[in-house]
Amino acid sequence: MKPQRDVPLGTKLAYGTVNLPLSFIGFPLVIYVAPFYTGELGLPLGLVGLMLFIGRITDVITDPIVGILSDKVQTRFGRRKIWLATGTLVMCIGVWQLFIPTPPVSIWYLLLWVAVVYLGFTMIALPHEAWGGELSSHYHERTQITGTRQTFGLIGLIVATVVPAIVIGQGGSSGDVLRALGLTVLATLPVAVLIVCRFVPEKKMVVGEEHIPFWRGLRLMTRNGPFKRILIVLFIAVIGETFRITITYFFAMQVIGIANLGTLYLWYFATGLLAIPVWIALGRRIGKHRALATSFSIIILSSVGMYFLGKGDVVLFTILFSVKGFCFGSLQLLPSAMVADVVDIDTLRTGQKRQGLFYAVTGVVLKLGMALGQGLSLNLLQVAGFDPGGANGPEVLRWLSIFYCVAPCFFFAVALWLVWGYPLTAARHRRIQDRLNGRAAGVTPA
Repeated sequence: MKPQRDVPLGTKLAYGTVNLPLSFIGFPLVIYVAPFYTGELGLPLGLVGLMLFIGRITDVITDPIVGILSDKVQTRFGRRKIWLATGTLVMCIGVWQLFIPTPPVSIWYLLLWVAVVYLGFTMIALPHEAWGGELSSHYHERTQITGTRQTFGLIGLIVATVVPAIVIGQGGSSGDVLRALGLTVLATLPVAVLIVCRFVPEKKMVVGEEHIPFWRGLRLMTRNGPFKRILIVLFIAVIGETFRITITYFFAMQVIGIANLGTLYLWYFATGLLAIPVWIALGRRIGKHRALATSFSIIILSSVGMYFLGKGDVVLFTILFSVKGFCFGSLQLLPSAMVADVVDIDTLRTGQKRQGLFYAVTGVVLKLGMALGQGLSLNLLQVAGFDPGGANGPEVLRWLSIFYCVAPCFFFAVALWLVWGYPLTAARHRRIQDRLNGRAAGVTPA
């Protein structure tokens, strides 16, 4: 059967461009902000960590607000474009102040501009993701649209890995890295947003006239079975993924003996980029939920394989790490497309288009899962007696291997079991779309 298409390839490519500069933000915030503000600007490590945590938590408040407003506020430019334009201004101001500060700075300076950067990120990324879910109503084409966005994101991650390597290779510090990445963001983000606003149309949304109060809308959301299932799957899988990522540095350096973690991540992101077409094709052949279950299975097998490696097994670890990188894109590509599908159930029940709110709730759940996974892994390592800056004996390193290789498998196994029976298949989604199309045409399909 010939694939259904609503969106030309050029439009899909234009839509995805925004994700490239956005990928420059998260990487330096995790890797380089703390060393710069503590080592070069002299702020206390503990307080820097606390401010970064508080800045991240602000998303739990701003995500739903931006999601609701971007659904409801209709302007002559559309519902989504105005948020991307405004968010770009907020983001550029925040990036300039945070990445290229003028010393001296205080701990409150750091908190303010971290919060501003995260707010700008939310104002761009959340409406942009919701916009992608609205571009097409077709089950498989939504995966292609999400895949295009994820492709640009992975290219951005590769660039965000290469730029620091060049700067550091020339003798630069963490401050020099932040400055280079900040200038890259300032040069590319406005251009990318201009491209998407100019060449990607917003579909005119015909929604029901009835106003749905927030709490009633939230209750209707909790009765959306497929949405609840995918939220639980994502929450559990993100705990396992963040649990593993948080201690990757310790395992790679102390158990395997990796000298250059940056090179390792280049392989990781490059493999993830090459795998995007594979996950799109697999989702078309066996369904998005079964493709996601396949990804979970590969992650479990590669993680278990790492448990049997030891000092000097750099090549084998790089291979297994790249296999895990092969699944990296699927963990964002497939669930995002699945969330776009469950919104159609909500539209059928409410007559409303609430993509922004659904993606906002999904984002909150993901961030809570990340926080839990990070805290859980570090605290378990501390209980096991692990010393990040010192020598660790065989028993402690064995616990590190268990935490890195085995513990995350439990989370992915549960997520695999839950997603395997996911009810919103391509056939069921086609019936939902038939009813929505019939309603729009003024008829009621059988």
